[in-house]
Amino acid sequence: MRLRAPRSIMGQLIGGTVIVQLLVFSIFLFFSVRQQFRDGKTHDRNRLQSQTGIIAGLLVEPLTDNDTDLLDHVVRAVNLTSTIRAARITDAQGKTLRISGADMPSELTPRERALLPLLNRDAHYVRMRQDDGDDEGVQPVVTAGVVRGIVWMTQDNGVVTQTPVTVLQSLLIYAACALFGNLFLVYLLAPTMTRPLRQLSLATLQVQNDPNDLSAFPLKVVARNEAGALTASFNAMVNEIARQRRGTQETLNLLDAMLTGAPIGFAFYDRQLRYVRINDRLAKMHGMSAEQHLGKRLRDLIPRGGSTRLADQVELLVESVFRTGEPVAEHLLTGVMPGDESSRSWLVSYFPVMVNDEIRWVGVIASEVTQRVQAEESMRRSEKQAAAGRLAASIAHEINNPLEAVSNLLYLIRTSGASSALVMEYAAMAQQELSRVGEITQQTLRFYRQSNQPSDVSVVDVLRSVLVLHNARMQSPKIEIHQRFADNIMLFGFAGELRQLFANLVGNAIDAMPNGGSLYLRARPAWVDGRRGVRITVADTGVGMSDTVRERIFEPFFTTKENTGTGLGLWASEEILDRHHAAVLVRSRRARFENDRSSGTVFSIYLPWDGVPRGPRIVHSAAHALADHLV
Repeated sequence: MRLRAPRSIMGQLIGGTVIVQLLVFSIFLFFSVRQQFRDGKTHDRNRLQSQTGIIAGLLVEPLTDNDTDLLDHVVRAVNLTSTIRAARITDAQGKTLRISGADMPSELTPRERALLPLLNRDAHYVRMRQDDGDDEGVQPVVTAGVVRGIVWMTQDNGVVTQTPVTVLQSLLIYAACALFGNLFLVYLLAPTMTRPLRQLSLATLQVQNDPNDLSAFPLKVVARNEAGALTASFNAMVNEIARQRRGTQETLNLLDAMLTGAPIGFAFYDRQLRYVRINDRLAKMHGMSAEQHLGKRLRDLIPRGGSTRLADQVELLVESVFRTGEPVAEHLLTGVMPGDESSRSWLVSYFPVMVNDEIRWVGVIASEVTQRVQAEESMRRSEKQAAAGRLAASIAHEINNPLEAVSNLLYLIRTSGASSALVMEYAAMAQQELSRVGEITQQTLRFYRQSNQPSDVSVVDVLRSVLVLHNARMQSPKIEIHQRFADNIMLFGFAGELRQLFANLVGNAIDAMPNGGSLYLRARPAWVDGRRGVRITVADTGVGMSDTVRERIFEPFFTTKENTGTGLGLWASEEILDRHHAAVLVRSRRARFENDRSSGTVFSIYLPWDGVPRGPRIVHSAAHALADHLV
C-alpha cells in the first residue's frame, strides 16, 4: 500500500517530528550501544584476567602442600562467585584435579591441550576463544618458578550483557519521553501557524471567487510571530490593492466620461481594422450608433454601392501606424458618409497603443472641420481676389503704355503721309508693342493657372514671371532689383502655388519700400540634413518689422496695411510652404529714422526637392511647424 504524506501543517509537523526523532534516536542508539558493548567486553576481559589471577593466587598453597581440603575450599569459593560460570583446575600436565560448574568438561579439549607447552614454558596469563565463542581465561599456578597447576575459567554471559541491556532500556524510555514532549510542543505551537494560514486561505478563496468582495478583510492577527506578521502584511497589501483599484476605477470612470462626453471623436482599432471602442461623438459623425460599429470595419458600415474612398484612407492610415509604430498627427480627411452625399472634412490623429512592447490597438482622435475648411477655402478665394485687385493696376499700367504707343503709331501712319518704308517701320514698332501686351497677358494667365497635379518646375522662370507682373509697381518708387539665380534650378511641386507664394513675398517687399530701395532675389541649390533642395531668398531695404509683428505675420487677417491689406497673403503662403514641406527663416530690422538704409526684412526659404512625393502619399499636416523656424 502506497503511503501518502500528510497535507496539513499539523500532520506534516507531527510526521516530520516522529521521523526525525526516530532517526536521531536510532543513530544515537546504534553508536551508544555499540560503544557500551565494546566497553563491557573490555571490562569483562580485564575482570576475567583479574579473577583468574586471584584464583591462581589462592591455589598456590593447596597445590604446593597437596592440601586437598584447602583446594576444595577454593573451589567452593569459586562456585559462590556470580560472574564465574565454570572453572577447572589441572596439574601442569593437564590432568583435571577439580571442576566447578556443570558446563566445564572434565577433560581438556585438543586446543586447550595444545597450550600446555606454552603455559609451562612462559607461565603467564593466556585468553583463548572457545568453540562456542566465549572467552576462557587460563592462568598457570607458579611457585618457586615451577608450574604447580593451571586454572581454566569462563564467565557468566548473562551477567556480562546485563549492563548494556539496562542502558538500552533507559535510552528507550528517554526516547519515548522526548518524542512525546516534542509532539506536545508541536501540538501547542502548530495552531499559531495553521490558524493564520487557514484565515489567509479562506479569504484568498473568497477573493478568487469574487474579486470585488473584500468583506473578509482585514483579517484578525491571532499570533505574535512570523505568521502574525504575514497576516498583517497581507492586510496592508489588500488595503493597498483596494486603494489602487479605487483609483483605477476612478480613472476608468473619468476616461469613460471623457470618451462619452468629449466634443471630439475617439475610437480604437484592432489589427483587423475593426472598431473595439468608439464614443458617441464619432459614431454620430458617421450617422450610426456606437453599438453598430463594434467588431466591424468602417467599410462594413457603408451600404452596397457606396463610395469606399474614405474607408480606404482610414485603413491606409491605421495600417501605417500598425506597421511603423509612428503616430500620424493632424491629418485632413475628406469624403462622404452613408446617407449624406455632401463633402465633409475631418482632422484626425492616429497613435499606437502599446501593451508589453507590442502594438495592441491604434487609437484615433477626430474632429469634424467641414465648416473650417469651407471658411479657409473662402479666405483663399478672397486672397486670390485681393491679389488680382492689387495686380490689376500694375497690369493695366503695363498694358496701357504699349497701347498708347500703338495708338500714337497708328495716328502717325494715318496722318503723316510718310513713305512706305517709314510706315512699315511704324507698323513694326506697333507689332512689337502688341507682342509686349501679349506677353503680359500670358504671364498673367500663367500666374493664375492652377494645377491639381505637381510637376517639375523651373524656379528661375517662376521668379522672373513674378517680377514681370510687379515691374510697373517697382518703377514708380525707384526700386532697384538685384537678382542672382543659379542655372537650371528645378523643383518638383505645384507651379501655381509657388508663383502665388513668391508674388506675396515680392509684393510685401515692394509695399515695405514706399520711398524706394533695393530688392534682392537669390536662388541656388542647397543641402539641409542630407536632403537636396533649393534656397530662395527675398530681401528688401524697407521699413522692417518689430518682433511683435514678426511673430504674428502668419496669422490670418493680421495686417499692417489697414487700407489695402487683407491679412491673408502670408497665411496662404504658410499653407503653400507646409504643402511643400518647406522651412522658412524670417529676419527683420525696424527703421529707426526716415530713409534708414540699415533696416529691412529677409525671407530665406528652403524647399526640399522631394518635398512633394511623386506618388501616393500620406500628408502629415503641421500647421504650426514653421513657427519653430522663426527667428
